[in-house]
Amino acid sequence: MKEKLLAMLAAVILLIGGLTATCAKAQEDALLKEERVQEIMSEMSLHEKVCQLFFVRPEDFSRIEKVTDADAKLMRAFERFPVGGVILFPVNMKNAKQLLALNQGMQEYAKAVNAIGLFIGVDEEGGGVARVAKKLRLSNAVAVMSEIGETNDPEAAYEAGSTIGTYLKELGFTLDFAPVADVRLDVKKPEITLRSFGFDAKMVSQMVSRFVSGIQEQEILSVLKHFPGHGSVSGNSHNGVATSTRTVSQWKSSEWLPFQAGIDAGAQVVLMSHQLALAVDADFPSSLSYTTVTELLRGELGFDKIVITDALRMDSISNEYGSGDACVQALLAGCDMLLLPTNFTNGYNGVMKAVEDGRLTQERIDESVKRILLVKLAWGLVE
Repeated sequence: MKEKLLAMLAAVILLIGGLTATCAKAQEDALLKEERVQEIMSEMSLHEKVCQLFFVRPEDFSRIEKVTDADAKLMRAFERFPVGGVILFPVNMKNAKQLLALNQGMQEYAKAVNAIGLFIGVDEEGGGVARVAKKLRLSNAVAVMSEIGETNDPEAAYEAGSTIGTYLKELGFTLDFAPVADVRLDVKKPEITLRSFGFDAKMVSQMVSRFVSGIQEQEILSVLKHFPGHGSVSGNSHNGVATSTRTVSQWKSSEWLPFQAGIDAGAQVVLMSHQLALAVDADFPSSLSYTTVTELLRGELGFDKIVITDALRMDSISNEYGSGDACVQALLAGCDMLLLPTNFTNGYNGVMKAVEDGRLTQERIDESVKRILLVKLAWGLVE
């Protein structure tokens, strides 16, 4: 008996030693990544840092009417504005060979400027929101998420994420604005319907978790959307103000569960809804709300990776704010990346002016750039 106890004790000691060594290695790796990012940032100008905050169409900063080729004019555009991310739409896609060449060219141009790779993203949720699968008429297109939810099988969500991740990786993408992590609720004129996995928060959480695992195993970053949960919203934020009366307590018991599950599964990016949550912050839409971004998403959920706005050219924002003001307010709220402002030049100039005037501090810009670069470093976009 004594020998067995000693053997068990020795095994426990070895296990603890192994875990301690693993933790120490993880801490060492994290420290090295932090040091590498600080080194990169020390060599960046304010202009380069601010450009990293923007996630835009290639047309927005190149002044090319329709970008389908990685030509010399596009290369010069990256030299002028080394943006952090580019999002593509069907207009940029002709066929698989052309699309891969475009993505590879843009990645090459971005790295040639300052050795910082590019997030190349697309809306590829499955079902009706599948820019690539529909335009290229892919035979392995994924079903709408509501149908996958109806299977009640999380592995179906994993397969959907894996399938999408596989073809996006083959085409040179690095990021997908998916999955929709919203829980559907019975509200009048809902904006989120079949794009959600369903009405049950626990089931949606399982689906979101497995989708994230499936797509990120194919080296495509997953973006959880639309925090704090868009399933209770009445109206359409694309066309005007969309409101919700949900409270923080209600969010915690329902809508936040899938976001937490996606974060636990390794999601590195969360996209903010433009909903006006009347019971939480009636003054600012969620994407521009310090309460929602910093106090709730970062504070309550502890999310310390990249937070990106929904498209700032949507009417719910552009009808109320100029591009510069919207971009500045999003950064003040705690967002890191600015998706599709109505006018990129005005957005960029607005942020630069806010830093010069002191409304935005350089430390605040550095916070977001650090988060962006840490993710890019972890995903092989920075060496």
